[in-house]
Amino acid sequence: MRILWGLSKVNAKLVLLLFASLLMCALFTVAHNAHADTNREQVSLNGVWDFYPNGGTTRYDITVPSYWDSPAAYGYPAAWNTLNYGVYKRNFTVPSSMVDKEIFLDVANIGPLSKVFVNGTQLTTETDGYLMTRLPYKLDITPLVVVGGTNTLEVRVWGYYALPSDAKDASGKSLYPIGVDNQSWGQGRGINDDVALVAYPKVYISDTFVITDLKNNTSPTDDEITVKTTVTNATAMSQTVTVKNNAQLVGGSTEKTFADQTVTVAANSSQTVTLSAVAWTNAKYWWTQDPKLYNLNTSLVQSAITIDSLATRFGFRQFAVNANYYQLNGVKTNLRGDALQFNWATGSGHGAANSSSQSYANASIAEVKQTMDAWKQTYNVARTHIHGGIKEVYDYADEIGLLLIDETPYWQYQGVHSYTPDAMDHITKWVKQWVNAKKNHASIVIWSGGNENWSSTSNNTTILHPTIAAAITSIDTSKPIIQDDFTTTSEENHHYTGGYQIGWLNNSAMYGLYANSSTQPKGEGEAYTPSGGWPTLNANGTYNATLAKDVLNDNIVSQAVWHRAADRMTRAMRYAGFADIRYYANWIYSYEVTEDTIYPTWADLTAPGLKPIAINRPVFNPYDTAKPAFIKSDSYEYTQNTYSPVAAFDKDGDKNNLIGVAPIVFAGGTSTTRTIIVYNDEQQDGTGIDVNWEAGYLNPVNGVYTSFQTGTFNVTVPYGNKLEQTISFTPPAGVSTQWLQLKLTAKKGATTKFQETNQLGALGSMPAAKIDVPASILVGTKNVTNSSQYHKLKIVNKGGGLSTNWTVSGQGDWLSLTQTSGNLRGEREIYFTINTLGLAPNSSYSKTLTFTEAGGTSDSVTISFQTDGNPGTSSSNSITLLSDDFESGTAAGWSTTSGTWGVVTDGTKVYNQSNSTIGGATAFIGDSTWQHVAISAKLKADAFDAGNYAGVGVVGRYVDSSNYYAFMYYKLTNTLKITKLSAGVATDIVTMPYTFSAGTWYDFKAVMNGSTLELWVNGTKLLTGTDTTLTAGKIGMYAHRANAKFDNVSVAPIFGDDFESGTAASWATTGGTWSVVTDGTQVYNQSNNAAASVHAYTGLSTWQNYTVAAKVKADSFDAGNLAGLGLVARRVDANNFYGFMYYKYTNSLKILKVAGGTPMDLITVPFTFALGTWYDFKAVVNGSTLEFWVNGTKLLTTTDTSFSTGQIGVYSHRASSKFDNVSVY
Repeated sequence: MRILWGLSKVNAKLVLLLFASLLMCALFTVAHNAHADTNREQVSLNGVWDFYPNGGTTRYDITVPSYWDSPAAYGYPAAWNTLNYGVYKRNFTVPSSMVDKEIFLDVANIGPLSKVFVNGTQLTTETDGYLMTRLPYKLDITPLVVVGGTNTLEVRVWGYYALPSDAKDASGKSLYPIGVDNQSWGQGRGINDDVALVAYPKVYISDTFVITDLKNNTSPTDDEITVKTTVTNATAMSQTVTVKNNAQLVGGSTEKTFADQTVTVAANSSQTVTLSAVAWTNAKYWWTQDPKLYNLNTSLVQSAITIDSLATRFGFRQFAVNANYYQLNGVKTNLRGDALQFNWATGSGHGAANSSSQSYANASIAEVKQTMDAWKQTYNVARTHIHGGIKEVYDYADEIGLLLIDETPYWQYQGVHSYTPDAMDHITKWVKQWVNAKKNHASIVIWSGGNENWSSTSNNTTILHPTIAAAITSIDTSKPIIQDDFTTTSEENHHYTGGYQIGWLNNSAMYGLYANSSTQPKGEGEAYTPSGGWPTLNANGTYNATLAKDVLNDNIVSQAVWHRAADRMTRAMRYAGFADIRYYANWIYSYEVTEDTIYPTWADLTAPGLKPIAINRPVFNPYDTAKPAFIKSDSYEYTQNTYSPVAAFDKDGDKNNLIGVAPIVFAGGTSTTRTIIVYNDEQQDGTGIDVNWEAGYLNPVNGVYTSFQTGTFNVTVPYGNKLEQTISFTPPAGVSTQWLQLKLTAKKGATTKFQETNQLGALGSMPAAKIDVPASILVGTKNVTNSSQYHKLKIVNKGGGLSTNWTVSGQGDWLSLTQTSGNLRGEREIYFTINTLGLAPNSSYSKTLTFTEAGGTSDSVTISFQTDGNPGTSSSNSITLLSDDFESGTAAGWSTTSGTWGVVTDGTKVYNQSNSTIGGATAFIGDSTWQHVAISAKLKADAFDAGNYAGVGVVGRYVDSSNYYAFMYYKLTNTLKITKLSAGVATDIVTMPYTFSAGTWYDFKAVMNGSTLELWVNGTKLLTGTDTTLTAGKIGMYAHRANAKFDNVSVAPIFGDDFESGTAASWATTGGTWSVVTDGTQVYNQSNNAAASVHAYTGLSTWQNYTVAAKVKADSFDAGNLAGLGLVARRVDANNFYGFMYYKYTNSLKILKVAGGTPMDLITVPFTFALGTWYDFKAVVNGSTLEFWVNGTKLLTTTDTSFSTGQIGVYSHRASSKFDNVSVY
């Protein structure tokens, strides 16, 4: 069933007739009244449009609907993230079937401010031609279009930072609502909902309004309904029609037929007829648990012919204030929820980094419905924070019984908005249009006039608030009106009682902190937000209210600890009897993200709704059945219990459930008394509640649970109320080092409504620490494009003690941990990445990690994954930083420390150290800046010294004769080993037994990648170790009391690609047209010189200090001067990286930083760049030092600390660019 908008048509036809020469179109403000159209022809204009950033001449494809400032989600240029003005254009055909009808352009949502032109003529609106943000419009284009022919449509959209002069007052503040577009996390720019042509008959139903009145009681005997129907006559003469109405249960039969009404509507005007207070004593109510819906079927009959019909969906329900609480259908109803919103850009979510975030760009219809289904399992109300919901939110909330507090986009209005009469006129018109659009939705129970429009600004209380309230009540007087963080006649609403951002978190006196003596409903509209991060812990495990956002900080609490602590305070507010409890941005922590990027495919771009093409780290996934729909977090159950309508809380246990406080120790044989708080916040199944309890204890060592006492009690709790009951039990004597537990179950009849297990403290004595990790983690499919994503690994102390140190073994190779030791204080979340470079395609891998804590307990986790066909290559064999087979007969470039070195013949020319009595003889070569390289060599020992103190191998990160790594065979212990020589002191890092034969050639390979060190022999990796002492240096050959020979020495970068495979399998791209082409050799080409700010990238997000080098060439630049090309380093994502590039506009080289999508030059130097010429570019990132080398000369050096790690890439901006021989070392 398709949903349409009702119409409140401005009487503009007469104006059109009088001023036809002006060809100006009248505006029809339209309400999305849950109208199901039955016979009105509609043509979707969704799909690919022409787009001109900043109104320029370069055309781009853009998908309607989408958000242009979410480039990663839609494949747009990264520079659009900060674009503030854009022009959409397309042609469209009006079907011949629409002849002699009223033709409207239906625009569901544009933000923030826009104008529309049809066939070159601007459409008029009652707000000076502007369409205001996040409103549905139905624009009459009948006199402007050619029916049966081709027409042009143009939409100009402005962001806050590019508002036209007539949209601002004299002080520069906006005269129009712009929501939060001045914020980096704003609601999104562009045409972000459906666009369509809709044809109506010349006389049509333009609006309906259904008002149900239950007299605020539970008896149906006095129930009434009022129906208002507006009829519009778009002809030049008066028209008489009969209005017919009946109410049909959705999915059922007709249950109510209303009296016919005959109305005569004057030419080019509208008229409303009303059925007032019609008795309906057997209607089926709309409840949250049983959301019955009706269709009001309205038809217009003229001369016995039905000329128009419309179905308006509604629910028979009433939500009202009664003293200091709310009622739904006469039953006390407490609101328990959060801010459900879809207007946070990916990466700007609340909380610590790597925590969950929900992007407005991802708000496809399927994802919104899946999110709301999950939401309804826990909460009964959602606030559309700053008007963040798409239209399907309202339709679906009606269907599933989710209550909505619908909010305007006015947040801290005083910051960027005007209070002039013009501005207030626009506010009034915005609010009326909004209320008209939503008024028939059963789910909307409260209108929220805004958020944090504080009373400290007098203009808010004297101008803004009254203007909003008057506009709402001019349309709808049937619902309460609130202002979030302000007191109105309907609610005393507060934000962050106890202090922003975490207030009274972790307070042991939680029951009694909150007071409620209000004579009206009292609400906490926002509380305990993770916006500032999560609390931290002191070294001894005690609580520290200092907030942190860095999840790699060893002191930060886990996501679940934060979430449970915040929800614990919901219990405190429930106890105080708050009518309205809503946290801010905490709901999402009930879920873990899927650590991957999902790429939805869309068969029909003209279908309704947003259609993102890339969704990074989704919380909800309706797209890819190979990945989870959602993943419940460790705090999910506690949150569900906290918000459960029927609940039984252990009051004493809640008070003592604190972060960083040692648990109580209970003595066996001593009775303990508990107070149980029983809630009944349902609207069904009666007021009698049975509570069963069970006391027992849990052994933390083996997980064995023992029950020792049970009991039950029955209480009668009126709807919307609570009752307290005490119980007592006696733990057994002689039991120690166990966890004392209390299990509570609440039932109504045979139906279980609530279950919770409370850990009360230790029994007998405190248990010893017990480390615990998951038995296994199945990561799923990994490849080169997702290898940089973090995966969570949770470590828990299931025993006692506030603090114990831990270490881990088994990492390395393809698995990198963000932390390999730490201080475990209750729970700790660390992260790992998987490097697929060099792994076999379509293969399974696993690795077992063992965690050990200071007390001696340990636990293991096996991490498994599967590569797909694109794991990436670790290095192309033809790319080397150095190669020497000594066939020249010399060892040019090599230096030695001791020994007797020379080139000799052994089949071929080889490099020989012939003195077997000399210890530590080393020959070295290369660049002291080499960090991440693989050293390969053939080596042979013809003879060892007569003693056993002898060995042979290769050397890496050679600083001098006293500082290097040796990868070697050692005769004394008959082992292979990786050894560190630091300040002349040798330390073995890792060893293994090995049988080595003199006179035999061996292939040795030493790999150094960050702190990971590997020794390969004859193609097999035999040793892996980690060390951070030496970070860069030359390479060498090593002979210790050995007559040793070396040949075919080569040094390869840790990553390299010369594209001679004919593919770019290791690379992902952000836009542009990339392919491998032939230009003498195979090279990587970006051929679209109109593509702006695009790059191809590869590697790991954990790469820190390195050099990235490549050959680069520009075959052509865009006709304008805004063009360039270069390298990318420390790429975090498409909007955060360092660029090392040539820029045509300034004819200069520059090192720039792109942060949050905004580029900033760090340093520049003039440079003459020739088209068609290959250049050797090299970017060095080492700590805060950044260097740019061209053709072997360092030309730029600067410092910056914005990015410490990240991938590498090649960059093309409005250039046909080629790249070759990319290497990282």
